[in-house]
Amino acid sequence: MTPEDQKQLEARRKSRNKALGLVLVGLVILFFALTIVRFPDEEDRAAYEAELEASR
Repeated sequence: MTPEDQKQLEARRKSRNKALGLVLVGLVILFFALTIVRFPDEEDRAAYEAELEASR
């Protein structure tokens, strides 16, 4: 393998690693957001409505 081929291979590998890193960071952010802002279930909605009624 020539030095030029080696440089091209390293450049492609670096580019691929950056793309994979961005995907992983995106997944971490998505999972974090879903953990913090979880989807409310029936109990949560009932408690929220009870709070609203109590404050009126």
